Amino acid sequence: MIDVSVVIPMKNAEPYVRETLEAVLAQSGMALEVIVIDDGSTDRSREIAEQMRDSRVHIIDGPRRGISAAFNAGLTAARGDVLARCDADDLYPPGRLAWQVQFLREHPEFGAVCGSFATISPKGKMIAWPSGGAAGEEITAELLAGGGRSHMCAYAFRTALLREIGGCREWFVTSEDRDLQFRLAEITRIRYEPRLAYLYRLHDASVTHTQQSRRRRFFEQMSLEFQRQRREVGMDDLQREQAPPPPDSDDSKPRSTRQQIQELLLGESWKMHATGNKLKSLGIGLRACAARPCNLTAWKSFAALIVKPTNRQSAIGNRQ
Repeated sequence: MIDVSVVIPMKNAEPYVRETLEAVLAQSGMALEVIVIDDGSTDRSREIAEQMRDSRVHIIDGPRRGISAAFNAGLTAARGDVLARCDADDLYPPGRLAWQVQFLREHPEFGAVCGSFATISPKGKMIAWPSGGAAGEEITAELLAGGGRSHMCAYAFRTALLREIGGCREWFVTSEDRDLQFRLAEITRIRYEPRLAYLYRLHDASVTHTQQSRRRRFFEQMSLEFQRQRREVGMDDLQREQAPPPPDSDDSKPRSTRQQIQELLLGESWKMHATGNKLKSLGIGLRACAARPCNLTAWKSFAALIVKPTNRQSAIGNRQ
């Protein structure tokens, strides 16, 4: 009997897929299967997956219709009562599935549980530390209101419920994860726990850095619009087969990996500054500047970190 099925859609993930599979296979405390959906890789990704030589790894051919269809192929093949997704370039932290499975066993009233996620560089170095709240709480209402605080790959789902809602909807080229979370919250309760559950890797070949900004924003907005329609009239335009066509290709360009890494590091440096940890904030700020050293805006922000006292320093100064 399989407890957990981990679905890994894969397409040209040669630099990362071995590390990804090792991290998933290292999960312990349950009967595990790993379903790798090879969705048309032209590099050595499949060969590397086959070299794992672990009976828990099953490789299937993907439908080659995008990430949603690839995920659904894995959902169809899954034998576990619980299902989780991991992208072929990302990582699971140790022990992640064990606590999620335990939670679902102890709380049958919940259909899914998620943790926090962190962002790492191509080489696995931390860029953005976990966030999402310090307390465990139900987030069903938050999702029903169009919110959300975690990544789909930080979830453990009851497989039967994913099948009940039809998995991901193929119309979504991206933001299929947001759409799925919103629809799932309409049929079950969902819990957030403040524990690290996923390490999301930024690199130039990731979806964020290969899709045009205009199309990405369109699908994000439509996930919210469809949710509003279901809330108000019970069905959305996609269900009625009246969804608007996605925008044509344009000249908009995604942010580069270096640009996004720099922005995230600057954000983290100011978070550290706000907590009073000036030394750490300066260290992170210096890393941000090094990501794109010709960007004067980043150096100005770093200079402000040096000059501006932390709240703790201000409080000490006021007492003196």
